[in-house]
Amino acid sequence: MACLRGTCLTKKHKNPRREKTREYRKGMRTAHFNKENKAARKADYRLYRTKMKRLMQAEQYDLLHNYVRTSGWLTW
Repeated sequence: MACLRGTCLTKKHKNPRREKTREYRKGMRTAHFNKENKAARKADYRLYRTKMKRLMQAEQYDLLHNYVRTSGWLTW
């Protein structure tokens, strides 16, 4: 490795294995979060239940849909 006055002339190559296994789900660019915490999952499920209740009370049965369980992965 040839260094000249503190600066190295060799190129630092990317590791392709590390690039393939990196998380590309939504999050801050500096830190990638693996999963949501329990409180956020509960709040999301609560929003789903209240939305479905409102649709049922308004008799809009064609808009009802099943809850998509993501096991905490960020998918929006």
